[in-house]
Amino acid sequence: MKKLLTMLLAIVVLSGLTFAQGATSDIYGTVVLPDGSAIPGVAVTLTGEVIGVKVAVTSEQGNFRFLKLPPGVVELKLELEGFKTVVQKGIRLFVGKNKTFNFQMETTQLKEVVEVKGMATVVDTRKTTVSVNISKEMIQSLPTARNPWTILNLVPGMMVDREDVGGNESGQQSSFYGHGADSNDTTWNLDGANLTDPSAIGAAPAYLNINSYEELQVTLGNNDITAQTGGSQLNFVTKRAGNKYSGDFHLYVEDEAWEMNQTLPQQMVDDGLKSPGIFRLYQYGVNFGGPIIKDKMWFFGSWGVQDIHSKTIAQTEDSTWLVSGYAKVNFQLDNTSGSVQYTSDNKKKWGRMDLGAGSQDPTSGWNQIGPGSVITGGLQQVMGNLMLSFKFAYTDGGFSLIPGNSSDNYIDEETGHLLGMESTVYGWWEYYGGGIPDYYSTNRDTLNLALDGNYFAEGVLGGDHEIKFGVDYYTGTTTSTDLYPHQRQLWVWDKTDPDYYKEVWFKSDTFIDVGFKRMSFYLSDTATFGKLTANLGVRYDKEQGSHNEVTNPGITFNGKPIFTEYLPAITVPARTIPAAYETLSPRLSLTYDITGDGKNVVKLSVARYGSQSGNSIANFMGKVGWREIDVYWADDGDHILEEGEFSDDPSWWTWWNVDTANPGAALSSNRFSDDFNSPLLDELTLSYERGIGEDIALSITGFYKKKHNLVHTVGIMADGSVEDKSNWYHAEDYTFTNGKVAPVYFRHEAPVASYRSNYKDAYNTYMAAQFAFTKRLANKWMMNASFTYSDWSATLSKNERLDLQNYDYFDGGVVAPESRGSGVRGIFVNASWMFKLSGLYQLPFGVNLTGVLSAREGYVAPYYELTSRPVGLGTTVVYEPGKKMGDDRLPNFWMLSLGLEKTFKVSDTASATLFIDAYNVTNNVTTLKVDTRLGRTTTDNILRVLNPGLFQFGIRVNF
Repeated sequence: MKKLLTMLLAIVVLSGLTFAQGATSDIYGTVVLPDGSAIPGVAVTLTGEVIGVKVAVTSEQGNFRFLKLPPGVVELKLELEGFKTVVQKGIRLFVGKNKTFNFQMETTQLKEVVEVKGMATVVDTRKTTVSVNISKEMIQSLPTARNPWTILNLVPGMMVDREDVGGNESGQQSSFYGHGADSNDTTWNLDGANLTDPSAIGAAPAYLNINSYEELQVTLGNNDITAQTGGSQLNFVTKRAGNKYSGDFHLYVEDEAWEMNQTLPQQMVDDGLKSPGIFRLYQYGVNFGGPIIKDKMWFFGSWGVQDIHSKTIAQTEDSTWLVSGYAKVNFQLDNTSGSVQYTSDNKKKWGRMDLGAGSQDPTSGWNQIGPGSVITGGLQQVMGNLMLSFKFAYTDGGFSLIPGNSSDNYIDEETGHLLGMESTVYGWWEYYGGGIPDYYSTNRDTLNLALDGNYFAEGVLGGDHEIKFGVDYYTGTTTSTDLYPHQRQLWVWDKTDPDYYKEVWFKSDTFIDVGFKRMSFYLSDTATFGKLTANLGVRYDKEQGSHNEVTNPGITFNGKPIFTEYLPAITVPARTIPAAYETLSPRLSLTYDITGDGKNVVKLSVARYGSQSGNSIANFMGKVGWREIDVYWADDGDHILEEGEFSDDPSWWTWWNVDTANPGAALSSNRFSDDFNSPLLDELTLSYERGIGEDIALSITGFYKKKHNLVHTVGIMADGSVEDKSNWYHAEDYTFTNGKVAPVYFRHEAPVASYRSNYKDAYNTYMAAQFAFTKRLANKWMMNASFTYSDWSATLSKNERLDLQNYDYFDGGVVAPESRGSGVRGIFVNASWMFKLSGLYQLPFGVNLTGVLSAREGYVAPYYELTSRPVGLGTTVVYEPGKKMGDDRLPNFWMLSLGLEKTFKVSDTASATLFIDAYNVTNNVTTLKVDTRLGRTTTDNILRVLNPGLFQFGIRVNF
């Protein structure tokens, strides 16, 4: 034991770093005599489609193992002199799913071979992780739009903020929430490498082409010790080659002519709105690979295009061009193996909107280019009972949003300011008028280095132990530029009322250069004692932000500096922010194999997770970056800003990110509390899994999650004190148009800076029960079905909350995050029940029938009215009194898509599959968004509906 501990300590000290999510599968086995006695010295040979030959020898306890195997089909062969040779064929491996075998070998005087079948079940008896594997059959055959976000709609318990019909949302980043997980805690992984965007925490770094991948694993609960957060862990596994040259080609086509006619509600017709949909869409690409040196080295390449021309509700064209590809080399030399890969994902988009086409002038969109590329690589070394794995990943990310209606000389070479007509915005996120929007460009680079290990100690303390350990270093930098035309935006609060007040938003040109780094350590022990497997582990994470030196200019108007006292030019020095996320995460899980054959397993897990901060800590202390003053605009009616038309009285200004306490200081006046730390997620899950043969599994799972230590931000007053309740008062009672009355709260005095700490009493809870059925493809059919019932609610604290506006509405109401990106706003994502069904059935004559059905409760529609602030400009939202968040909802949603495919065999190694998919085959016109502003003639007007039914035709060629 002393020798073992010394070895582990040495490895941890010398190790670099480990990845948050595996891209592999493990095989565990025991070889015994018919009486149960262990057989040591058995040679176990593993062969497979995409790996070289691997050999292991059983230990004194009769155990063997093969770790970190890619997905695919493998074969095991067990040999020992004096025993019958045992062969197990057709073992299908899935990412993150272990296979456990118990082989019996009989003595013989002859050379005999026994082929065994059905010795492993689909239930993983070593892990409690709640995860879903989207196999290549599901990716290829099911009628989905075949982009990552539509694929996520197949996952039990997953809510996505928009509904995609045939790819109309491809190339857009959707927001999604799995089993009460905060979107900030989502991680994106490519072959186990963490690629999560540090600036838009939880977002993808690129628009991955799902057609290029072998498999997608989504983890929703009981996350492995290698995962930092309790959020959804997405792992895309690339295809790889074997000892035969092989590949595939795909082409999918859609056209406006193949859309169904949709009858819209009369109100939408009266408003001049029409059905959104598709003008045309093409997806095509090729994958190819094979051996460089048989059994030693292989190559694989992938290239694909998504050419998307969607039709907006205003009948304008939203065009996106996605080009993705990768090239990789794998090698295996005895007990050493490794890989290196280059991945490129580029996006070009014309006419990208902020609010959506129905609420935005077509001239006010952007053209987008980016994101970038990724280089990954790794080595694995097996040394007896120890396996070490080293990996690295470098992401060259970022993108640019270029004003779509600007000329090539849209930036003044002398001043660096953005030229062109000023943007005009109308209403409370009601309409974005004409003019040039901002120019935005960002570069987001990350580096992840890793070394992790698995050490096996058998027959220790009455059981067999797998000790997992690792160190994880992850760092990222973000440099961004944001320029507004003439450093301002014009805002008209109600374009239909000429007497209603207007504002001009003066925005400084923004230059940001921030970074963050995370250092993590973990150690766990998976111990097996007969039918019981116990996993105990602990993880430590520390994330900290930093600034690099950067200068932001002040505001000018007609060439003259203005607001110099409040928005001067500032140069911020490089520094490390003292605040940090520092978390100790204990994990405990138990599995008990009731019948001892892996077919009836009870699983229990208790865990604590921290959150990922990304750039949020550095941005909070950012002195530079986005700064804004909103000023009353006394327009003479021509909607052109002229001298003398805006107020110079600061009491009538609204400040945003302006350090009024020390406007010229190099460092921000914002502060963190001394005990500021990461939000925490505590999780308890209990499940029963029943395996039926090799292909069918049933499960019932109960979830309880509590998100606490939530981030709390209040003001810092002019005297340096932290804002308290005395600065807020009940200003008035607001009477709704329906006669209901609600209190309105405002400040006595505006803070000069912000103070960030953690709530001690407020928290969110998630409770759910879920039934799932899984049937993998065999005997002519496959199916996945699930039903989830959940309650995701918020508990507030009056003792800690200073602003009591809408307190009763949110306290005890549901948690419903609002979608605010990629052209969709105002979707409040929460459904207490969801049903999902997908599958394939092989009809006669080689025809496959496929289908996807999803149904859920309608998302939340929070109704509100607006009231003016008592001093200054702007409004505040007042939600309808007497109700809770979640009481009002959109209609229940359901959508059915069907497909037919037929495979033609061209030769022994080549085939062609023709297919047709029908999306939204019943042509539902389901309401997805309404106007929730009370007291208007437009209240309840439908703003967004499900796209019409659409047919897609395609071909896949395998060779």
